[in-house]
Amino acid sequence: MDAAEASARWCVVTGGRGFAARHLVLMLLRSGEWRVRVADLAQVISLDRDEEQGILGAAIREGQAVYASADLRDKAQLAKAFEGAEVVFHMAAPDSSINNFHLHYSVNVEGTKNVIDACIYCKVKRLIYTSSPSVVFDGVHGIFNADESMPYPDKFNDSYSETKADAEKLVMRANGRYGLLTCCIRPSSIFGPGDKLLVPSLVAAARAVHNW
Repeated sequence: MDAAEASARWCVVTGGRGFAARHLVLMLLRSGEWRVRVADLAQVISLDRDEEQGILGAAIREGQAVYASADLRDKAQLAKAFEGAEVVFHMAAPDSSINNFHLHYSVNVEGTKNVIDACIYCKVKRLIYTSSPSVVFDGVHGIFNADESMPYPDKFNDSYSETKADAEKLVMRANGRYGLLTCCIRPSSIFGPGDKLLVPSLVAAARAVHNW
């Protein structure tokens, strides 16, 4: 191992093949400061033509990025994916439109417990958890000028929101344990290049209303 390899700073992006996560991976690679381990469920990574010819494809060929197959429900897989990493961006989650409590609990809550345990085991320094603004939405009252002091609702709008809130609590309680620093972010209504959820669903709804 040469000096450059020994001093390389690795980070991990869970759910790294998701929409927002793909953009984060590219930003990290463009920064020139990080080597990125893209972690997701598939056994192998499948790049589309643009990715193959773009930054990610080049990074994989040059060893600046690698793929790790990992299920959040498998702590051993996570530990293997996190080995040698300094930072973990935890972005993996089931589709929020699927109202299946067992699925959301097993991935969002139990999976996040495994992420935290794997971070501690691998001596990861920082864990950044991607949550959702829906954790403070009760399904009735709008959210205006809210900040992190806004309390969780007495009743959640759906199982996705409830389990994301439970995961937030786990992440925040883990802050400072064995040197691990944690934080949660709540990005809202993400859209842009590559979006296959928000804008397409709005277009579909508009077409249904106007019979386009």
